[in-house]
Amino acid sequence: MKHATQILAAAGLTALLSSAAFAAQVERVRGTIDKAEGSTLTIKTDDGKSETVDVGGAKFAWVVPSSLDAIKDGVFIGTATKGENPMTALEVVLFPESMRGTGEGHYGWDSITDQTGGAGSKVKSAMTNGTVKAETANAPKVKSAMTNGTVKADKAASGGERTLTVSYGKDGSKEIVVPSSAPIVAFEPADKAILAPGSKVFAVVAKDGAKAEGKLVAVGKDGLTPPM
Repeated sequence: MKHATQILAAAGLTALLSSAAFAAQVERVRGTIDKAEGSTLTIKTDDGKSETVDVGGAKFAWVVPSSLDAIKDGVFIGTATKGENPMTALEVVLFPESMRGTGEGHYGWDSITDQTGGAGSKVKSAMTNGTVKAETANAPKVKSAMTNGTVKADKAASGGERTLTVSYGKDGSKEIVVPSSAPIVAFEPADKAILAPGSKVFAVVAKDGAKAEGKLVAVGKDGLTPPM
């Protein structure tokens, strides 16, 4: 038991985003910061409710804009997806090295706004957090030295959709299509000073009865709404 506790402590943020991390107690809260006093954060949720969260032990991160070009081999990402065969990204989050391993795996997520289809409706999603192992343009593969050149030209010219292979755990992997319309953001480690009223926020909260304990609080920088 002592050894297991030490492993969990060393893992840092690992599995904070996973539904398995807190079983039925985990909730993801999305909304606008109403107020932050001491270790208490009050969020006006997107559905008009008020959620009070203890963030005394939380990790904090800015959510900042990024791009498809920033998604390279070896980068650790998280992506909510819809559908299967192929799975299509609803958004992609690039993690800094200090947060590598966060929520690693593939698991059920909840309903999030689909910003890739134009309607902005909510869709049921799954989450895949892992390491990008390959990236290709959505074009037939050819055995030619021109293949790499074509991919680079495609990135610069059209910014079109990409297909990523995301690897997690010992043997798991998923192939995910990232459309050009999918929001691409990155996490930047931060501290409690980012909790400004009026800012858009995404929080992973563990609930035990009436107690709500914040595990991860991500705030959109310069008015950005976290898409995850």
